This record gives sequence, C-alpha cells and structure tokens, in this order.
Amino acid sequence: MDYRKIIFISFIFSILVLTGRAQAPVCSAASKFYAKDSINVTTFGASTVAGVGGFSFQPDLQNNIESCYTGVIVTVTKNGVGGETTTQGLPRFPAAIAGRTGFILILMGANDAVALADKKDVIATTEKNMRYYIETSLKNKLIPIIGTIQYFNDKGDQRLKTANLYVSQINTIYRRLVRDYRIYLADINRAIGRDYMLYQDYVHPNAAGYKLISYVWFDAINHAIEDKLLLVGLNQNFPNPAIDRTSIGFSLSQAGHVVINLYNVYGRLVRNLYDSYQNAGYRVVSVPLVDLDPGIYIYSMQVGGQLLSKKMIVTR
Repeated sequence: MDYRKIIFISFIFSILVLTGRAQAPVCSAASKFYAKDSINVTTFGASTVAGVGGFSFQPDLQNNIESCYTGVIVTVTKNGVGGETTTQGLPRFPAAIAGRTGFILILMGANDAVALADKKDVIATTEKNMRYYIETSLKNKLIPIIGTIQYFNDKGDQRLKTANLYVSQINTIYRRLVRDYRIYLADINRAIGRDYMLYQDYVHPNAAGYKLISYVWFDAINHAIEDKLLLVGLNQNFPNPAIDRTSIGFSLSQAGHVVINLYNVYGRLVRNLYDSYQNAGYRVVSVPLVDLDPGIYIYSMQVGGQLLSKKMIVTR
C-alpha cells in the first residue's frame, strides 16, 4: 500500500476514535453460542496496560465484549505498572490473578528490550519469566493470551534501533511459547507495525492505537472462546430464504462425529449435507441448493447423542 494512503487511513481512523464514531466490532460466531453468564478478563503488564496520557485499551475492550455478548456480565481488571520488566512484574503476579477466572492478557517485554539494548539483562531471562506467567496462569485455570510488543519509534536513536532488534527476538519467543503451550496470541506488533501515527510518543499508543489494540485483544478472546468454551450449537442458515446456495454454521465443545441431514416437511430425507469428524470450535458449511424445489425444509445436526434442528426456506 502507498505510504500516503497509510497515513490517510490512520488519520481518518484517529478522527473516528476521537469523535466517538469508530465502528462497533464485528461479532464473532462465538457470541452466538456462548452459554456462560460472565466473561472475566485480567490484564497484566507494564505501561501500555496501565494506560498512558489518559488513554487505555480496557474500556474499549469491555465495550467490544459487551456489544457482542449481550446479557453477559463482563469484568476487565487493569494490572499495569509503567517501566516494569518481566522480572520486576513477577512479585505482583500472584495477587493480580488471585480469585480470578476466565482470561489473563499478558503484555510485557518492551522494557526488557531496552534493558537488553543497555546490556543489563539476557534474553533467556525474558523467556523464563514468560514461562512462569503462562504456567502459573494455567495452574490457576486461567486462559492465557500473550500480546506481542510494539516497536519503538527509533528514528535517529541508535539505542532504540538496538532495542527493536530485541523486540523482534522477544516476539519470536512469544510466538513459539504460544505454540508450545497451545495457548493464544494477540499479535499487537503485527497490527500496529511501524505506523507511528498510532503513537503519542516513542512507544505508547494514542487513542487510535489503543482502540486498535482493544480489537486485537478482542479477536484473540473470541478465538479462545471458540476453541474452549462453546457448547454444541447449530446456527440458522444464511441467507434464509435462500435461492441457490446457503451457509450453515455449527459449534462443538469437543471433538466429535458431525452429521447434518436435510429433510422435507414430511420428515423424508432429502440429502446428507455433512458427515465428518471435527475438532472443537466453530465451522461453516456451504450448501448448494440449485437442484431443490422451492419450499420449506428442515436441517438437523447429530453429534455425541444430541440432535439439533432448524428450518430452511428455499425460493426461486
């Protein structure tokens, strides 16, 4: 994309955020089948988590969740201390998660990168600390989501250029740990990149930057919910009425054998739409309808001894 276009997009996004006109989040399929009565989020980290210049991502994140998961009680706690390295945050972590359930969002490491640039630490320490945060979270039955750290605006600053080399290395470690522990990543670094229009200083986000970060966390939470917390559910096909093709979404709380059949209004089997073993999560099946007569049909899903059904209308 042309650099001038990037600046223009960032400028418009900033205006929308500052005037309160930013678009509401697109709701995940997870929100359709989430059956618990609450979503609890603990945020832990350094200055970006604490909030800077009167801005923070937690209010937007809470609004994002509440706008999609209607009727669900949402809590988002803020546990950030500016200037902390992953080592300095260790003593306060147990108190931050004590009695908490749900998700733990961890965003630390930028101060480690500066310490590494100043030769005051070694990168193995950052990995060791992050393993502690992840393992302690899992032992407390929390779902960890690790945030990648942002680049510093290093223009004309050799120290920050060196720190950014460590930012890349730390984020590589975080991505590997996410795979090793089979947990979740909020790739903040990738979303923001080096768009310093989203910064209020050399590293901290401005209002638009924090808004974008709230969306990245929200997407990661949706992903985790789809993987771990959904009950078995069958979605209404879309579009409905349909003409020549429609889509059917379904969710599984655990792996199982899924069979979806289509019946006419007399209960006679018309065709099998889906027959496969699937892992937990949300799936969408595309269904061709060109050879069906207009009318009302029933599609049903069988999985793990459960049977769910919905009505479908075909028109021409």
